[in-house]
Amino acid sequence: MVDEGGRLRLDFTITDGGAFDADGKADGVITAPGAAAQMPLSIVGQAPDGTPGGFWF
Repeated sequence: MVDEGGRLRLDFTITDGGAFDADGKADGVITAPGAAAQMPLSIVGQAPDGTPGGFWF
Protein backbone atom coordinates (compact mmCIF):
# COMPACT_ATOMS: atom_id res chain seq x y z
CA MET A 1 0.00 0.00 0.00
CA VAL A 2 1.21 3.49 -0.84
CA ASP A 3 -0.17 6.87 0.22
CA GLU A 4 -0.07 8.91 -2.96
CA GLY A 5 -1.37 12.49 -2.80
CA GLY A 6 -3.65 11.72 0.16
CA ARG A 7 -5.10 8.64 -1.56
CA LEU A 8 -4.27 5.04 -0.72
CA ARG A 9 -3.01 2.94 -3.63
CA LEU A 10 -2.97 -0.85 -3.43
CA ASP A 11 -0.54 -2.71 -5.69
CA PHE A 12 -0.81 -6.47 -6.07
CA THR A 13 0.41 -9.26 -8.35
CA ILE A 14 -1.47 -12.29 -9.62
CA THR A 15 0.72 -15.20 -10.72
CA ASP A 16 -0.32 -17.39 -13.64
CA GLY A 17 -1.43 -20.70 -12.07
CA GLY A 18 -1.17 -19.23 -8.55
CA ALA A 19 -3.67 -18.96 -5.71
CA PHE A 20 -5.62 -16.05 -7.24
CA ASP A 21 -5.70 -17.31 -10.84
CA ALA A 22 -9.25 -18.67 -11.07
CA ASP A 23 -8.45 -21.38 -13.63
CA GLY A 24 -5.48 -22.65 -11.54
CA LYS A 25 -3.43 -23.40 -14.66
CA ALA A 26 -0.02 -21.96 -15.62
CA ASP A 27 -1.08 -21.61 -19.25
CA GLY A 28 -0.18 -18.00 -20.08
CA VAL A 29 -3.68 -16.74 -19.23
CA ILE A 30 -4.68 -15.23 -15.87
CA THR A 31 -8.38 -15.53 -15.12
CA ALA A 32 -9.27 -13.17 -12.28
CA PRO A 33 -12.98 -12.41 -11.82
CA GLY A 34 -13.68 -9.25 -9.88
CA ALA A 35 -12.35 -5.71 -9.81
CA ALA A 36 -10.75 -3.18 -7.54
CA ALA A 37 -13.22 -0.59 -6.31
CA GLN A 38 -13.78 2.28 -3.90
CA MET A 39 -16.63 2.18 -1.43
CA PRO A 40 -17.58 4.43 1.50
CA LEU A 41 -17.29 2.92 4.96
CA SER A 42 -20.32 1.03 6.20
CA ILE A 43 -21.70 1.29 9.72
CA VAL A 44 -19.03 -1.24 10.74
CA GLY A 45 -16.31 1.33 9.97
CA GLN A 46 -17.95 4.17 11.88
CA ALA A 47 -17.10 5.23 15.44
CA PRO A 48 -19.98 5.56 17.93
CA ASP A 49 -21.10 9.00 19.12
CA GLY A 50 -22.10 7.63 22.54
CA THR A 51 -20.57 8.33 25.91
CA PRO A 52 -17.10 6.98 26.70
CA GLY A 53 -17.36 3.48 28.12
CA GLY A 54 -21.02 3.26 27.08
CA PHE A 55 -22.58 0.60 24.91
CA TRP A 56 -23.23 1.00 21.20
CA PHE A 57 -25.40 -1.34 19.14
